[in-house]
Amino acid sequence: MRQLKFFVTLFVLLFSSLYPAAISSADESETATVDEIAPQARVIPPVMVNPLKAKTIKVKNGRVVVFRVENPEIWRGKVINSSIAKFVPGGPQSTYETNPSLTILKKGKTSVSLTDGKKTYLLKLTVS
Repeated sequence: MRQLKFFVTLFVLLFSSLYPAAISSADESETATVDEIAPQARVIPPVMVNPLKAKTIKVKNGRVVVFRVENPEIWRGKVINSSIAKFVPGGPQSTYETNPSLTILKKGKTSVSLTDGKKTYLLKLTVS
């Protein structure tokens, strides 16, 4: 144990003489910003779906389904079993525009009806 302390002390002295800027005062080392302490948030990407081509959607609970469409503000949707998922309309949101999406609420199976005002698309949704 004494040898380990000796080598650590020797290393610190040698390092501090070679790189004096790397050793900070006690006051500086006791201060930490929130960015240094907070863990990085894990962001799960949405499940992107083209409703013009898809017939079924399989998604895990906790995910979000985003519909890739042109003119997102004209799209309307309805989830047959609203306890499984909720339709969120797209369109302008302050300084940006969102696509229509589904917020997944629980596991189960249901159907989703989407329309662009001209044509209606029916998709089967399975949440696991």
